[in-house]
Amino acid sequence: MSILKSASALLVGAAISLGAITSVTSSASAADLLPVKAKAPVIGPTVPLDVHGYFDLTFATTRITPGGLMIYPRGGYLSQPEVGLSIDIYKDPNGFINSVSVFGGVWNEFWSSPPPGGRTWQEMDWWAGFTVGFARDWKFTAQKLDFVFPSGGSDLQNYYFILAYDDSKLGLFPFAWNPTVKLFWTHHGGSAVVLGKTSDGYRFEVGVAPSWSMQKYWGIPLTFTIPTWVAVAPSSYYNRNDGTTNLCGATQNLPCGTDNLGLVSTGLQARYSLAGVVPTRLGSWYIKAGVQYYHISNDALLASQVITGAAPNFSSAHKDVVVGNTGIGFTF
Repeated sequence: MSILKSASALLVGAAISLGAITSVTSSASAADLLPVKAKAPVIGPTVPLDVHGYFDLTFATTRITPGGLMIYPRGGYLSQPEVGLSIDIYKDPNGFINSVSVFGGVWNEFWSSPPPGGRTWQEMDWWAGFTVGFARDWKFTAQKLDFVFPSGGSDLQNYYFILAYDDSKLGLFPFAWNPTVKLFWTHHGGSAVVLGKTSDGYRFEVGVAPSWSMQKYWGIPLTFTIPTWVAVAPSSYYNRNDGTTNLCGATQNLPCGTDNLGLVSTGLQARYSLAGVVPTRLGSWYIKAGVQYYHISNDALLASQVITGAAPNFSSAHKDVVVGNTGIGFTF
């Protein structure tokens, strides 16, 4: 149930230029024998778009949600197409409120190796919300985020709140840290981590995403990002501890721990611009690749892997996982 990538990904956009070339024609007079010269092209100003969108197609080796739930066993791969659109409805660079935009999007996931009789199409997420930019360097995002499962069962209805700070103007480091604090709230429909509260459960994700652009130093349109975060929550978010979650230990019938820490994750993601290959009038295209490491320390999350099929038993649950990914997409 990949979401982080929904809140943070929806704020990118591109600008396109409009040009007009005018010319003059000769007089109809037959006595006018002088050649007619076209006027120099008049290039119009760059007009910032108020409508932005994107398409992204990711291929991944498996999936672990930002909260720490491992969904699939090893083997096969995942295809994850995603589309989104945002509209700027207010701009004022000199005020306290600098911008307001509304957005929406849809994400789907397909699994190449479902069990016999299982579906290839595993999940669809959709979202809608708004972002407010304020005090020049801050942004607050609120969105409704629903998880829909084609195989049936309850649809999870969630809300996501994100506070982000752009520290690039401080100049304290040769790169921006891009710190964020996120609040994920499952209103109802079930537990987002299987063994947790089935309604009114919430978690926090606190992280940074240091980023370097090679364009600035070597003229290479390549950007590296290190997304890093920790997920914490009330223990009941991971383990409702009502007698139905005693799935831990070697015998898989012992009470699971009631920890507040879900996981710690860090990785290296690279994006290469295809502006030199694809004209920007067709969008700002890119290719990407990366790896993400997850350390899952919560017993209830490890026990959940047995239910999702990611592990055969609690003793074999995956505490340390590396997920590889690659993909292609464009923004406008």
